[in-house]
Amino acid sequence: MKFQQSASAPAGAFAATVSIAGIGLVLAQDVFPAWTGFHAWPYAASLTLVAAVVLGAFRGADAAATAALLGTLVIVCAGIGSGLLGPDTEVVARAPGTVAPIPGAAAAAFFPDAGAADIARGDARVLIRRTDGGSFDLGAGDRKYAGATEISLQPHLAAYVEARDAVGRHLTITQPTNPAFLSPVLLFTQNVTVAGKLLPADSFAAPALHREIKVFYFSKSDSQLGRSHGVAGIPSLLFAVDDSDSGKTVPGGIAFVRSGGSANLGGIRLHGTIGSYPAVVISAVPYGPALALGALLVFGGLGVGLWESELRHIVRRA
Repeated sequence: MKFQQSASAPAGAFAATVSIAGIGLVLAQDVFPAWTGFHAWPYAASLTLVAAVVLGAFRGADAAATAALLGTLVIVCAGIGSGLLGPDTEVVARAPGTVAPIPGAAAAAFFPDAGAADIARGDARVLIRRTDGGSFDLGAGDRKYAGATEISLQPHLAAYVEARDAVGRHLTITQPTNPAFLSPVLLFTQNVTVAGKLLPADSFAAPALHREIKVFYFSKSDSQLGRSHGVAGIPSLLFAVDDSDSGKTVPGGIAFVRSGGSANLGGIRLHGTIGSYPAVVISAVPYGPALALGALLVFGGLGVGLWESELRHIVRRA
């Protein structure tokens, strides 16, 4: 297999090396799909230079080399397309029992209901349904492809909260700012500064007792702030209970709670379980069929080239 009849061996080796590097750059999108650099101009410029070298190597190349170069060009163009035209990676976090559209994959993600034990284990699976009628579910570590989109899961901080009144009756929990209005699962979509630390925060209400509860998550390291409350080094929740009528914190309405623990705060007993709930990660990747076609041409060309080389060697020996 030769790239050019009149080209030097170093020139052919250079074209082959650049081709391999270009293919590697494209395949990196499937290995590290969330990297933002794939959608920046240096990456697109690098692949464009690879394409220019590959196009220059077509002149004088034999049939086998032409097939391999054409396959490389197909793969590189797929990489340029997903990098320039594909959207940045998006992380979709939704409450249990809700549905989120995935337009790029012509699909929707169905987030399952989850109890305290599910949140503590962090092993919930998400069902993906496509508009063509197909469906699949995803668990931790799974990756699925839909066209030029990769769909995977990543754990998202969550807490399952329960509320009871002074005599132990279960209270309805609402999240007025959450589409899942009655969900007891908090996803900590905000960050606030407490004692100089930026902490995940969320809130919910117990309408029956006219209470609004703010919740702050303290990680193992952040919980050192609560060492006087016996939670140093232990992931914990800080509850702050306000009277919804006056907007003021109720007397004795602030306390730390370890995961699985409870606290009585201003006439309401709060229980919290810390864990995780899956978020869907949507990343643009090179179009699968284009990669398959390119790989077929590359390996086919290389295979034919090696066969021809071996055949010529046998002929010379004969």
